[in-house]
Amino acid sequence: MTENAEQNNRIEAEPAAIAQQPQRLALPPPMAPQAPDRPGVLDRVISFVELRPILATAVTFVVLLLSHVVVMNTAGAMSGLETQKVPFFLQAAGFADVLLLAIIAWNVVLPTFLARSCLTAFADTAGALTCNDKVYDDHLSELASAHAVVRLVFGLFWAAILTPVFGNVLQSYLPDGATVTPLLTIWMYVRLALLFGLLGSSLSYIAMLHYRLSGALGLYLRVDLFDMTPLAPLARHIRASVIFLSVPVALIGPILAKPEAMTASGTVLAILASLVLLASFGSMLGARKAVRAAKQVALTELHAYSREIWRRAYVNGRIVEAVALPALAGMITIRNQIERMSNWPGGWTNVVRSMLLSALPTLTWFGSVWLAWLLSVFFP
Repeated sequence: MTENAEQNNRIEAEPAAIAQQPQRLALPPPMAPQAPDRPGVLDRVISFVELRPILATAVTFVVLLLSHVVVMNTAGAMSGLETQKVPFFLQAAGFADVLLLAIIAWNVVLPTFLARSCLTAFADTAGALTCNDKVYDDHLSELASAHAVVRLVFGLFWAAILTPVFGNVLQSYLPDGATVTPLLTIWMYVRLALLFGLLGSSLSYIAMLHYRLSGALGLYLRVDLFDMTPLAPLARHIRASVIFLSVPVALIGPILAKPEAMTASGTVLAILASLVLLASFGSMLGARKAVRAAKQVALTELHAYSREIWRRAYVNGRIVEAVALPALAGMITIRNQIERMSNWPGGWTNVVRSMLLSALPTLTWFGSVWLAWLLSVFFP
């Protein structure tokens, strides 16, 4: 009986003891894995343009060209790819339309090309910069910024101001007919808005990009006058900028160039080429400032040292230390070399090469005239 009573007491005490023990906190149930955020359509388009700019240019041009053909066929101005039984791109108006579409497609990727060249030049010149890693990363992120708000504002402003002006001028060249004119007019204004909007956006982006690059180089670039190799990436950026900016100038040449007005056409081309050079070399104003500062410091030191050598060598109207004369002659030679040195990265050779590259659009502006002249000379 006693053993049974103790066993019963033990069984009754076990639940109470278990209840008095601290309860373990239960782990929360595992959360269901969240699906990763998928990029939107706009993000995919931007990524495609940035990663494959050449392919993006071709795709944009094909889409614009197909849209142009569809609109012209819908309006009755074209039959397939022909206008009055002649391929539309062989006619002056049709060829001008194709060139305008090509300019629009190029302006879509122009900021990407320039941004790549600018970031590469700044990164390759990092060894010649005196800033720390944090300042360098800050400037690199500023250069990589898209400046979307500023580009949108300037693009809309250019489109709103220039589209009506040029639209009213070009509307007189549209074919007559109540059923044809409205659709063609709308398509003409759409193309002009795209052209001037993208052009304004690209120009504002180029100005901000080169302004920031020039400012960073002017503050932190360290120049060694006897080893200009670290400045080679900056020289390549100048040439790349000239090439990228000269493409629209070359494409618009067959539209604006008039054989009967060579002087006026040449003046317009000279102005456009000057703007290309100004935009390209404007990115190196900071580098030019750093080179000039280094030259000024070196010339000041050489001048002071030359005077000291001359003071020791020439006393009381005669030479008293002939050994100093060769050193003085060598310093004068170095000083003359530094004075003749160009302030632009790459030297005068790069300046001349950039100017020759900016002159390449003359082939599309006056190439047909020169070819006709050569044919008339050799085959009268």
